[in-house]
Amino acid sequence: MELENLIQELREEASDVGVFFPIQNETDALNAKASLQQLPIENRRVLMMQFGKDATVDGAPSALTVKRYTDAILTQSHGIVVLEPVAISQDARESEADLVFIEKNADSFRALTEAIRSTSKNAYGFEPVIVILLHHAGHHALQPAAFDHSATLPTNAPLLDDDALTPILIACCDAAKLAETIGIDGIGINAADRSLFGESLAAFHRSGKFGGDFDDRTRFVRDCYTAMKMVVSDRIFFTIRLCLSDGVPQPDGWGMAFEDSSAPDLYESTLLLQIMRALYQIELVICTIGIPNINWMCEPQPESALIRYSRLCTCVAMLDSDLQQNVQLVIPKLDTEEIPFANLAAGMIAGEFASFGGFVYQ
Repeated sequence: MELENLIQELREEASDVGVFFPIQNETDALNAKASLQQLPIENRRVLMMQFGKDATVDGAPSALTVKRYTDAILTQSHGIVVLEPVAISQDARESEADLVFIEKNADSFRALTEAIRSTSKNAYGFEPVIVILLHHAGHHALQPAAFDHSATLPTNAPLLDDDALTPILIACCDAAKLAETIGIDGIGINAADRSLFGESLAAFHRSGKFGGDFDDRTRFVRDCYTAMKMVVSDRIFFTIRLCLSDGVPQPDGWGMAFEDSSAPDLYESTLLLQIMRALYQIELVICTIGIPNINWMCEPQPESALIRYSRLCTCVAMLDSDLQQNVQLVIPKLDTEEIPFANLAAGMIAGEFASFGGFVYQ
C-alpha cells in the first residue's frame, strides 16, 4: 500500500508539472521473455555494472571483481548482464584500478564470465546473455586525449590527430576478437558519458574527415564497428551505449536543438541508430542522456529525481517509432532511490517505448 501511495503521488506531481512519466503499479512486464538475434532472453531486466575500481594492477578482474558481480547477480534475476565499460588499453582507463580488456587479461575475464553464468544458473536456472562495452576515458584517461576542442568544453588534453586514432581502432578489433574467444555474446562501444567515443559524435570544431557535419562526426564510431565486424563471426552481436542527448548547448552538443539551447533534438541520434542497425544489425541500444546546465568539469546542477527521469523517458520515447519497433532499447536506472524504478521501467515497456529496464549495480 505504501508503494501504491508513492506511485500515485508521483503521478499527481508529474501531472501538475506537465511531464511524461509512465509509471505503473505492476511490474509484470519485466518478467516477459524476449529474444535478441536468436538468443533467448529470460526476462526484461538488464544488469548494468558500474566502475568498481577493483581490478588488479594489470587491469584484470580480481577476486573482489568476481565477488562484486556474483553479489549483483544474486540481487534478482537478469536476462542480460552488461559488464562495466572496459578500457581498450592501459592508457585509456581513468584509473589504475579500472578493468582493461586485452589479451593479457583474457583468462581472468573468462573466469569472470563463467562465474556470472554459473551463479545465475544455480540461482535462477538459466544463464544470462553477457555484453561487454569498450571504453576510452578521453579527457580523463591516464593518458588524457581529446577528440575535439571547444569553448564550451574546455580541456588541456592534447587533441588526437587522425593517425593517432588508428591504434584505437585496432584495439577495438583486438577486443572484439578476444570477446569471441572467451565466449562473450555481445560487444559494443561506450559512446556516452566521458567516453572519447561519445565526444567524437559532437566534434563540430574538428577539422578533417572526423569532424564537422553528421557523416564526418559519426565516422569514427562507424569505422570502429566496421573494423570489428570484419574480425568476428556472426555468433557475436553488436550493441551500443549511446547518449541520446548530452545537454551541452549548440554548437557543441550532441542531440541538442540549435533553436533552444536547453531542448533535446534526437534527429541525429535516431539517424545514427538507423544506420547502425542497417550496417551492423544493432538491435540492442543502452540509452543515456546528459543533464542541461552542466559544466564540463563540475557537478551538474541539482534537480528533482522526477524531472531527471521524465527527461530520460521523454528522450527515449522521442526516438522514431519505426526504430522503436525494430531496435530494443534499454532505459537505465539513475543514481537515485526516490523513484521506484522497476515500476517506471515496466511502464515504459508496457507502453512499447522501451524493451528492457537497466538495473545499475556498483
